[in-house]
Amino acid sequence: MKGLLVLLGFAAILSVGTALLTYAAEPMAMPGEMAPPGPRIITGDLLKIDGEFYVVKEASGKEVRLHVDKSSKLEGTFQTGDKIEAEASAQGHALSIKPLGGAPGMAR
Repeated sequence: MKGLLVLLGFAAILSVGTALLTYAAEPMAMPGEMAPPGPRIITGDLLKIDGEFYVVKEASGKEVRLHVDKSSKLEGTFQTGDKIEAEASAQGHALSIKPLGGAPGMAR
């Protein structure tokens, strides 16, 4: 009888522990749900270059701040006023930037 109570107690503790671990785990995307955000395309006017950051104004009026470094693939040189297309990570790092509709510095 005592062995049965010990076994039931162990099973209860194991069940509660498993439930807590399952609850704490990050939710996985189910079929039909959106996947975690990946790289996205940003197009618009280059408003400002501030060190390693480019500020782009999208057509919607939203301003997006992109981090640009040596790992960013730049197709030319850019200046404020240029229309650009950037591929950016979910964290705001520019993976690539290219002129939108013309040569860099000439896409006004």
